[in-house]
Amino acid sequence: MKASEDIFRAYDIRGVYGKELDAEIGERVGLAFGNYLLKNNKGGKVSIGCDARVSSPELQNAVSVGISKAGFDVDVIGMVPIPVANFTTWKASSSSTPYIAGVYITASHNPAEYNGIRFRHPDGTGYTEGNIDVKKMFFEGDLVEASNSGKIKICSTEAVLDTYIDFVSEKVGNLNGMKVALDPGNGVGCVIIDRLFQKMGAKTFSINNEPDGTFPNRPSEPAPKNLGDLISIMEKGEYDMGIAFDGDADRCVFIDNKAKAVSAEKIGIITSRSLIKPGANKVLAGVPCSMILEDEIPKIGGELIWIRVGDVFVCEELKKHNAAIAMEISAHFFAPGLTEFIFDDPLIFSLKLAEFVSNSEKTLNDFSNDIPSYPYEELKFKCPDSVKFDVNDQLEKTFLKMGYKVETIDGVKIWLDGGWVLLRPSNTQPVIRMFVEAKDDSRLSDIKKEFQSHFEEAVRAVS
Repeated sequence: MKASEDIFRAYDIRGVYGKELDAEIGERVGLAFGNYLLKNNKGGKVSIGCDARVSSPELQNAVSVGISKAGFDVDVIGMVPIPVANFTTWKASSSSTPYIAGVYITASHNPAEYNGIRFRHPDGTGYTEGNIDVKKMFFEGDLVEASNSGKIKICSTEAVLDTYIDFVSEKVGNLNGMKVALDPGNGVGCVIIDRLFQKMGAKTFSINNEPDGTFPNRPSEPAPKNLGDLISIMEKGEYDMGIAFDGDADRCVFIDNKAKAVSAEKIGIITSRSLIKPGANKVLAGVPCSMILEDEIPKIGGELIWIRVGDVFVCEELKKHNAAIAMEISAHFFAPGLTEFIFDDPLIFSLKLAEFVSNSEKTLNDFSNDIPSYPYEELKFKCPDSVKFDVNDQLEKTFLKMGYKVETIDGVKIWLDGGWVLLRPSNTQPVIRMFVEAKDDSRLSDIKKEFQSHFEEAVRAVS
């Protein structure tokens, strides 16, 4: 299969398996990544894990073969959540046999027919500029194969999970008395999430708790609209909170004890109260996040900083600012003061929130209701990968000519009277997303109508 440049995204490689990505491409990606590693390493070993998608074992094997052909040893840790794979790579950094890199096979929250490849630094964080070099080597380079291939070792997945569970047990207090409903969504989180909560003392009830890469019961994306079954369970009033995860278990969405979805921003504000400390009071938020952060974070002693969307970019900003916490509207949470590492980990984060609620006289619904809410909407507009960034440039030019103050950290964001709007190209799908928030429903409707028209005009201008 001939590879398209479009599968190489901002921070991963991703496409429809069997149409845009296959084992042959995966092996060449592995070899290209190995050649990239050769620039700074004469040898060493690489970890690789995968999610529960049907194509993940085949793609994991293909990438492993490619890396080994470049002369590097490969430890295959198997089907584990991506935070566990990142942890395994990070943890080895303090050992006598560190990993020089990690790889994870996933298409995250994308539909079942997709799959992808993500590269990790030894500290478990993702690649940014390195992805560009790997892409160039893949398409342009004469890739070198070592005279002696590296060894591929199949590790004990259970041992990897046990090591992670032991680590988590030292970070979270007892959850005795907490009742939690869990929905891993038939993703890779099924192998550990229920087990983690029970080990910490919580009473659990789990649905969609068998790994199935076809995602038969709900889409991989844990948006509230996809969580009807979990919400129905919470409506019975028997559980303190419900938590849903995406396919590779790097996102978590919370349903409170009144069966209401709690926004990522509110969860971030609630948790920040226990994470903000003198000297580490910065709170990072992706540009699509709600303006409630601008009001609420200063109240608890935090300093809000807007950043670009994407876990690899968040990690870079966390290092730069020594921040206490970072959040994205997509329900990625980062808390280096809690976890020791920089990358996002919703498993520890959700346990910590459960501990926080357990130690309080308030419920999660009480905490949520203490924070105001504004009308907010996200829209998706189909836009081919080949032109979506041209559309973004056209929108920026248009808005500057109109005299708006334009923020271009990630897409094009404009602050308006009574609200704001952000249009940004997706890094993982052929769409441009429009995020709109306003002080009331009428203003929200006006902003949506006006800026959808601007989007359509920009598409016509570049077509």
